Amino acid sequence: MLVARRQRKGAEAGDIVLVRARERDRSLRGEVVRVMGSSDDPRNVYDALFASIDTSRTFSPKVEEAAETVSGGELGERRDLRDLPTVTIDGEDAKDFDDAISVERSSFGYKVWVHIADVTHFVKPGSRLDREAARRGNSVYLPGTVAPMLPARLSDDVCSLRPNVERAAVTVEMDLAESGEVRSQKAYRSLIISDARLTYEAVDAFLRGEGTVEQPELVRAAFDLSRRLKTRAAVRGKLELGGREPDYELDPEGVPIAARVRRSTPARELIEELMVLANEAVAKMVLGKAGAVFRVHERPNAESMQVLADRLAAIGVQEEPTPENLGDIAARSKSDAVNYMILRSLPRASYAPASPGHFGLALEDYTHFTSPIRRYADVLVHRVLLGDEAPEDVAGVAASISEREYRSMICERTADEYTLMWLMRDLVGEVLEGTIVSTTNFGLFVEMETGATGLVHISKLPGRWDVEENGVVLSNDQIGASYRVGDRVLVELLDVLPLMKRAELKIVKRI
Repeated sequence: MLVARRQRKGAEAGDIVLVRARERDRSLRGEVVRVMGSSDDPRNVYDALFASIDTSRTFSPKVEEAAETVSGGELGERRDLRDLPTVTIDGEDAKDFDDAISVERSSFGYKVWVHIADVTHFVKPGSRLDREAARRGNSVYLPGTVAPMLPARLSDDVCSLRPNVERAAVTVEMDLAESGEVRSQKAYRSLIISDARLTYEAVDAFLRGEGTVEQPELVRAAFDLSRRLKTRAAVRGKLELGGREPDYELDPEGVPIAARVRRSTPARELIEELMVLANEAVAKMVLGKAGAVFRVHERPNAESMQVLADRLAAIGVQEEPTPENLGDIAARSKSDAVNYMILRSLPRASYAPASPGHFGLALEDYTHFTSPIRRYADVLVHRVLLGDEAPEDVAGVAASISEREYRSMICERTADEYTLMWLMRDLVGEVLEGTIVSTTNFGLFVEMETGATGLVHISKLPGRWDVEENGVVLSNDQIGASYRVGDRVLVELLDVLPLMKRAELKIVKRI
């Protein structure tokens, strides 16, 4: 694309820019509409990624003005739960607190309250804030930054369940048997005070016996219950694939300086189980109500299972996969590569005005209720649950927020790929351990110990290599050699191009 000098707005070589393109004389011409800044600064790259999906860290002056007029003073009629021991548990860097919990042992098992920020009290249907939240669909989280769904006045202040201040909430109150089976459930608007802002790290340490936390009895009861809920989930067939994601260390300016792999921990599972519990309870409460939106995850079809079977067999996993035994295969293999293959065989979850069930969680009815600060689907569910106004075209809104979620996921994934490679700039020439995670007709993709995935181009391998029909083995019949998904290798990092999301590798040897 050609951008004339007078249309560049001062942009220099190496700058990231937003360009308005048009076709003229059968060629593309462009005009710079915004200069992001140097491509050497990850923060500029993140801003460009936000712009690519039509969102940003900031809001228009009119939206900010609407947010500033929101008052936390008049909270309406609510059940007073301010004396109920309550905590939030989130990551150390969390700023907006959607959810808080209260858990007690009882004569019949457990009594649980899941408190969720009452966003719909402050964001009315059709208002400027509501329209902007619907347009954004969800918050988007990139390393060290976020494009929020709601302005900071709401997300970080009025709606956020910060400790030691009165907050408006929507509470789901449940009685559970010792086994974790729900005996009764109800939902209502409430007034709460969070007694402590706990972190996953502190709670994990406490559960290991290595530290203390505020409200220790609450935390212990919640953990015991979460173990029972996790067991019930395994029995009913919940699919566990051992999730992992990058966790970044930032410098004071918010620039990533290191990354590590973050896996699930007991504290994270504690919150996850209680949020799933509340989401399922609310899904049952809103069944049949006009305007309800459900979280839908369909069963994988026979064709995707056959493709998966061929690929698993090619790497030595002989068990025939079915929708029912995918979790068992993943658990027995203990391989991230196998987990990736299983994940790729599953349909994508979405939102819909009907409730055909959630395959991954093995639940008949499921919705998203617990994160209205960062997901518009939850705002809709709150309104239906509490009898507020629902949108006329529910199917259209569900499709729109599903699409926004998908675009946000691609944006977040792209940012991770870029950042992990940007952090390897000084590792060129070094030898790293890695696992082959996919094969193509042009080479092997290897996930390195840094978390980044690079390419061993077929030109870096001796002789002629072909990808087999199963799609997971690259072989050379002339020398009787092959590489397959799951193989462990040592690779040399030849070059890294972060903006291209490309790392060039050479295999040193198998491990």
